[in-house]
Formats: sequence, C-alpha cells, structure tokens
Amino acid sequence: MPDPFNMLDLPPRYDLDEADLHTRFIQASSATHPDRYTDPVEQAQAAERAAEVNQAYAVLSDPERRADALLIFLGGPAKDQDKSLPPALLMDMMETREQLEEAVAQENLAELNKLRTWADDQRDAHLKIIADLFADIQNELPADTAKAIRLELNALRYIQRMLDQMPG
Repeated sequence: MPDPFNMLDLPPRYDLDEADLHTRFIQASSATHPDRYTDPVEQAQAAERAAEVNQAYAVLSDPERRADALLIFLGGPAKDQDKSLPPALLMDMMETREQLEEAVAQENLAELNKLRTWADDQRDAHLKIIADLFADIQNELPADTAKAIRLELNALRYIQRMLDQMPG
C-alpha cells in the first residue's frame, strides 16, 4: 500500500488533526472518484486510486493503525519483525480472559462492564504512551524509542482483540 500520509497530503506524524484528516480525505476522494472520468481505462485507474485513498483514511483515522504506519515509515520494526511484549502482559491477559469467560458464562453484566472499562482504560493508557513517545522524536527515530513504540503497539493489539471479542 502506498504511504497513507502522502496519499492524503499530510505530514507523517502521530498527532494528526481529525478535522484536517477528514477534509484531506474528502478532497482526495473527490479528486479520485471514478465518476469524474468517461474513459473506461481512466475510470478503472481512478477506482484503484479511490480504493487507496479509502485505505489511507482507514489507516490514519485509527490511532493504532496510524502509529503502526508511522513507525514503519520512520524505519521502525513491523509487527512481524518484533513481537516483544511487556513482561507481565501475557499473565495479566490470561487472568483477565478467565474473568471474562466466567462473566460471560454467568451473564454477569456488572462484571462484563467492569472488564470493558478496564480494557478501555488499558487501551487509552497504551495510546497515551505511544503518543508521548512519538512526540519526543526530534529528527530521527532512536532505536530504543522504536522498540518502545513497537512494544506498546504489540500490547495494544492484545487489549484491542479482547475488546473486539467482548459480547455486546
């Protein structure tokens, strides 16, 4: 996939303005819309560009995917290159998953809400750390910062997966 920042004519940074992102998306969508062309070849090419614009917007509008794209853009490791996790995360997730299974089995809405709140708080905390790490970057991405960002993104994937799998 092409660079999503370049696709939407945005600077490669984590702290994007949501309104500006949306405006750039609308502009790029309008410019690449297949209906603007009458030639079938040009329509097909425009449809491909429009799909790339939609994909770029999907990536940049999601904080986790934006962080992943920016980390790779800056030369950091991709998720398949570094799968490291915070030391206690797996044990914490196993215990939390057990609590979740028990709450689902017992249809305990209060416990499900508590676990959802915990997971939301964890997600927000990881995103805050990621934002702070990106904010500290000056001209180039130090290796230790790249590793720290990847660690947070890997942990965030576990939390997000749990949130996605939670009932209702």
